[in-house]
Amino acid sequence: MDGPWSEGPKELLQHAVGHIARDGDFDRRIAMISIDNAVELMVKTFLSLPRRKLGTKGPSRKQLEEASNSFPSLLDLLEEFAGERLTGVSLDEIEWYHRIRNQLYHSGNGITVELARVQTYLSLAKTLFQNLFETELTLSAESPIQNRLGVFLGKWGIFERELIERAKELDLPDKRPGAVLFYRADKPTKQLWMETKDFRNTAVHKLETLAAKDFDEPIKNIDILLERTRRYT
Repeated sequence: MDGPWSEGPKELLQHAVGHIARDGDFDRRIAMISIDNAVELMVKTFLSLPRRKLGTKGPSRKQLEEASNSFPSLLDLLEEFAGERLTGVSLDEIEWYHRIRNQLYHSGNGITVELARVQTYLSLAKTLFQNLFETELTLSAESPIQNRLGVFLGKWGIFERELIERAKELDLPDKRPGAVLFYRADKPTKQLWMETKDFRNTAVHKLETLAAKDFDEPIKNIDILLERTRRYT
């Protein structure tokens, strides 16, 4: 579903990558603001797409106008109309990073933001972009850890979608992503899932404690989990 409507968010994210590469206090602030602007724009763009592009009915013009002045309201509307396109994306985390952006925007030059926070928000935004517009997003000059974080989050989203689909196919009483593993997985697989899930939380909230090579094993573990999940009957 890629098209001219996605160019604006894409350009803002690429602009952010350019500033991240310079790694100064000013550049990190500008990158954070640019990423947040891209997120807001992609949400508004997606919600305003015509039905023949969305494949389903979107919000009314009145709903969109009422939500446009409130970022949390926009996310609520997205949650209502985006459906399974949000699998693997935490809107709570996106809202948390938006609040950091607000502090930067309204407090001027007195506040700095850690590089890890900017890199994580960029990866979350990139994942959201790919989910909403159903297309790969390649940004030039991404750092090695930024690239690995993006690969990890992308695979995690695919894994969660598979869990949801399997829960439906197996008609489990619980449709949450972890239900398939709870009802079907052996103890080692459950342990591997919990460890990978914990790593995902560390990657999103404490990226500064990780290096690019730290993603190698967790990325392989997602592939293992995905293969085992597809065997359950």
